[in-house]
Amino acid sequence: MRNGTASERAPNEQGQDRRCRMSERVRKGASAMAQRLRRWLVAERGQSMVEYAIVTALIAIVAMGAVQALGGGVSHVFNNIVNAISGI
Repeated sequence: MRNGTASERAPNEQGQDRRCRMSERVRKGASAMAQRLRRWLVAERGQSMVEYAIVTALIAIVAMGAVQALGGGVSHVFNNIVNAISGI
């Protein structure tokens, strides 16, 4: 009775057929998900976003370092300007 219609098959065979179809769907879904993940990892767009983020972070670090290094000198220059203006 393996070749009979679904209504002629034993309940156990129907369950096995259903499980086979479900496992095939799961395999196809997993394969499609893996393909999407591969495309996402290889995409140029994602890489360029990461590169922009790294460059932005480096610029922020350099700017903070420059402000800390030059902060005292800039303050001194502005104080000299204020004193010169006050003396006029």
